[in-house]
Amino acid sequence: RRDKDGKWEGVMKTKDGTEVTFPTAPFMGTMGVAAATTDKVHSVPPGLHGGNMDINDLGVGTTVYFPVLVKGANFYTGDPHMVQGDGEVALTALEHSLRPTFRITLLKKGDADIPSSSGSLSRPMGETPDHWVTIGLNPDLDEAMKDAVRESIRFLTEVLGMDRATAFAYLSAASDFQVSQVVDGTKGVHGMIRKSDFINVTNKQR
Repeated sequence: RRDKDGKWEGVMKTKDGTEVTFPTAPFMGTMGVAAATTDKVHSVPPGLHGGNMDINDLGVGTTVYFPVLVKGANFYTGDPHMVQGDGEVALTALEHSLRPTFRITLLKKGDADIPSSSGSLSRPMGETPDHWVTIGLNPDLDEAMKDAVRESIRFLTEVLGMDRATAFAYLSAASDFQVSQVVDGTKGVHGMIRKSDFINVTNKQR
């Protein structure tokens, strides 16, 4: 419903009918490109092509990078949420009909805007106004965490000029790793690397 300021809010009730309200933050739970296979691809578990990643930080005003795995890429989206907590522990969150607008940009291999020294990516990566978002996906939550850390180290060493040991220490001291979701077969963990920590580095790169 709308609150007194005209903003959307979620509403639930306790046993005695007392309202519990919480702010909304719309995002699309599913964003991806076609996988490089001729087999049918299940719509629930996410993968290196993206898909049902359920990362609530990737909402309005953010960028998601996807590797192009087949000709034409075939971007798709769905599973709109009005709000979702990290983990999405009850399988669904506050699902809601949304009509999003996307700007699709093709970055050809070697483009300086691709967050990689190799000029390409092998998995999705996100970017918000304040963070770079690295993504780990695996049926095992521990392995998903490892994937997210490895991807974070790759980004810090390739793009921001850290050595591996310093990158590892930085991630432990200053970055948050959040459980995106645990309900889609493939578990998700995403790392949040603050842009403001690297203002001196990015200023030198300009």
